[in-house]
Amino acid sequence: MISKHVNRARQGWRWWVDSDNSLAALLFFLVLYGFFIYPLAGERGKTEPLAALSFSFVLILGVMATTKHKGARAGMVVLAVLAFTSHWLHYFIQEHAVHIIASSAAALFFLVLGWLILGRVFRSGGINIYRIYGAIAVYLILGILWADFYVLIYLLEPEAFYFNPATQYGEPPISELIYFSFTTLTTVGFGDIVPVHPLARSLATFEALVGQLYPAVLLARLVTLYQK
Repeated sequence: MISKHVNRARQGWRWWVDSDNSLAALLFFLVLYGFFIYPLAGERGKTEPLAALSFSFVLILGVMATTKHKGARAGMVVLAVLAFTSHWLHYFIQEHAVHIIASSAAALFFLVLGWLILGRVFRSGGINIYRIYGAIAVYLILGILWADFYVLIYLLEPEAFYFNPATQYGEPPISELIYFSFTTLTTVGFGDIVPVHPLARSLATFEALVGQLYPAVLLARLVTLYQK
């Protein structure tokens, strides 16, 4: 009897992971992570427990939402473990070098995650609402990815960004750089944070370009192909 219930649970779990429902779950938690949890929990510039836990949950959902291919999923598990370990190591050891490793691992994970989810969204077959959710999730992943790039630049060159003197931020200003990334991606650009280093400027310009083209080309194309 117990084994029967266990088998049903496994089948239900596999169905949820292999279906497009995981894309919707990933999108929902990315919204919480990028716009609520991390900006508030990490506002003092260091990794707080809630921010670290939410990041770990994003890693889990990211692995589940990538692909059905076992090899690719195994690779994502390796990247997720690397990002998870370095992130929590930085939580306990607030060292500059550890933070660089953690940010690099996170950037690599989100880069591969976005690429694999795009492959899942544009695979053969009809376009449903969950694939559109996945495409929107990739848009949010781009904002988080660029934020990790900006954090890396700041860690290597603290004067790469000019912050409004009235802005209060920690060291490094992670939540502010997430905010800067999304305002750049959406081309809002309030001007309270300005990239001054050539590499930071190039990345910001490229992010703004991607932020304009992605919704206009890819998202618009998916919506036109959407089958209710």
